[in-house]
Amino acid sequence: MTNRFLITYGYYFRNYYRSRSFYLMLLLVLLISGLMVYLSFRYINKLPDFIPALKGKTISTSLKEDLFLYIWAFVLSDLPVFAAVFFGSPAISSEIENRTAFQIFPLPIGRSVLLMGKYLASVSVTLAITAIYVFMEFITYTLVFPTQIPVTFLSSLGLLVVFIFSISAFTFLVSSIFKKNLYAYITVFLIYFIIFSAINIVFELIYSYNPFFLLANAASIVERVFINVSTSTFAVNNSIAGAPFSSIMVSLMVMVLYLVVSIVASLLLFENKEVK
Repeated sequence: MTNRFLITYGYYFRNYYRSRSFYLMLLLVLLISGLMVYLSFRYINKLPDFIPALKGKTISTSLKEDLFLYIWAFVLSDLPVFAAVFFGSPAISSEIENRTAFQIFPLPIGRSVLLMGKYLASVSVTLAITAIYVFMEFITYTLVFPTQIPVTFLSSLGLLVVFIFSISAFTFLVSSIFKKNLYAYITVFLIYFIIFSAINIVFELIYSYNPFFLLANAASIVERVFINVSTSTFAVNNSIAGAPFSSIMVSLMVMVLYLVVSIVASLLLFENKEVK
């Protein structure tokens, strides 16, 4: 079983990093990283202007470091979504649409092994892509602030890894529902960027309730560990301090719940999927 899984994982991992989607994401990450490096050196002394409450004020070096890391993490939190869409959305639907399922399903490998091998391969290339951005962030930070990296930076990275696993699992779930890649692509984008935002508006403005259970809101913890300001909600209790431990744990549990439910549902759907 282990040997079959490793073979499956290696096969799909090679397919991913040789695909056009990988090179497209690589180019995108390099462009965004380069732009962030330029903006960091260009506007380092104007960081307080990004927070209305701090505009025009003199702030401490530690708060400036938090602002710097917050802005980099804010951009970073959306990169796994695009990577997961490129790598995860067509993961299962492509096998049906391209008719490759006729060659794969009869192989003496369980469907659960196929799905988990492909899922972890997708997660691996997404981690590799985001690692480039994180590396550029780390280098820029050490050049701008020649001090020790704060613990919150490591916390943010740990939460980012969990989010990558969660959003990848969610895209696999969507992919297991459809038989065409385009439908899977569009559905993930609609749910994450439009439907989740619409639910935010309804709950925040009408019911004055923060829908913490949405994956997009939970993912904002990646940047909120530095400064507890979320641009995805309309909450008025935001703070320039980092998110409290309770908020971190709630967001972590939400992401883990999405991960577990999505994987289980994907396995059930994939096991019972018929190819006609």
